[in-house]
Amino acid sequence: MNQKPSPMNKKKIYLLAALGLFIPIFLITMAFIAVKSDKKNQEKYKQQQAEILKRIEEKARDEQTKVQP
Repeated sequence: MNQKPSPMNKKKIYLLAALGLFIPIFLITMAFIAVKSDKKNQEKYKQQQAEILKRIEEKARDEQTKVQP
């Protein structure tokens, strides 16, 4: 009744154990990369918004100087 696992069953067990460790590590790594990428994108977005605001303010100042003699 007490059977030893065959070599094939041991390979399956090791494969499942390796996948069980690899998948969570992979998911955590991908989440970290996504957060890092999002941070860079947010910085670029803020920089673009600041540039657009600056252009709008410059354009408004130019229009005011043209209107006033």
